[in-house]
Amino acid sequence: MVGTLLRVLLLVAVGAAVVVFRDRIAEWWDGLVGVAWSWVVLAALTQLLSLHCLALQQGVLVRAGGGDVPLRHASTTIYAGNTIASTVPVAGAAASAAYTYRRLHALGNSPALVGWALAVSGIAATATLAVVLAVGSAATGSLWGSLGAFLATAAGVLPVVGLVLVLRHERSRTVVVRLATGVVTTLGRWVRSLRGRQVERRIEELLTSLGAFRLSFGAASAAGLLALANWVLDVAALALALVAVGAPVPWQGLLLAWGAGALVSSARLTPGGIGVVEAALASALVAVGLPASQAVPAVLVYRLVSLWLLVGIGALLLLADPGSTARGGRRRHADTPAS
Repeated sequence: MVGTLLRVLLLVAVGAAVVVFRDRIAEWWDGLVGVAWSWVVLAALTQLLSLHCLALQQGVLVRAGGGDVPLRHASTTIYAGNTIASTVPVAGAAASAAYTYRRLHALGNSPALVGWALAVSGIAATATLAVVLAVGSAATGSLWGSLGAFLATAAGVLPVVGLVLVLRHERSRTVVVRLATGVVTTLGRWVRSLRGRQVERRIEELLTSLGAFRLSFGAASAAGLLALANWVLDVAALALALVAVGAPVPWQGLLLAWGAGALVSSARLTPGGIGVVEAALASALVAVGLPASQAVPAVLVYRLVSLWLLVGIGALLLLADPGSTARGGRRRHADTPAS
């Protein structure tokens, strides 16, 4: 029902945009036809390298906990998971996480290790995104930009501090367990399957098992740098898309313009953010000084390589391996955390 409503709203929005911008569509199309495709190819390769960083990060985290994931399986999982996240309405992120969990567990990695690796990966993504946005805010040179940089940095640091407290500090863990137990108990009034499940004990055991893993300085640095590289390469792809349509790159406002699209995309208002991301990113580029006749074609090129190319590759991998299992991989058990 919700997915159908979103599609209807998207069609209405597209129709309205066609009516409003009918005089400029021809101009935008001319700009897209005149694209320098060698730059588009370079932007596409940059996007592939961006996703490759996430595959490398996945391997770093799993091995840091005593498990293993071959790079080929990590790459397949990242591409397929990205496609699921981009195409499943509303619950795309959850469905992608569940898929990734099954893939990594199928290689023989323990549930606790897989959950820990996914949690650390998510924290690294949030923290490094905050760093990129902080740099972008500071680059504006304004008071509001400096304030934005501070808030973005805080947004990246707080999840890390929170995770450390929950996993390492017994009193903080107790508070989280009680809160989670209260939520599950309340939900149990309406969801029968949640009743009588010894929720408090299970949550305590889960947090204790997650806290047993140790991330060395080298592994933490590698995971953080790879997460940062993923974002930076995505920004680079946008810059290359601008070059491809012959537009000047607004270096001072590029990070904030990209950030506007990234934040709207994370809201997942539509599958893949189709429509809303394009509108937000094009508007942001216009706000930093680009004419719409250049901003719109650049956004279309960027989305071609950052969404459709990656979704297409992931879809092919899902079709090639519909069972979502890591067949052929070396299975090993990682029930004991690495010291």
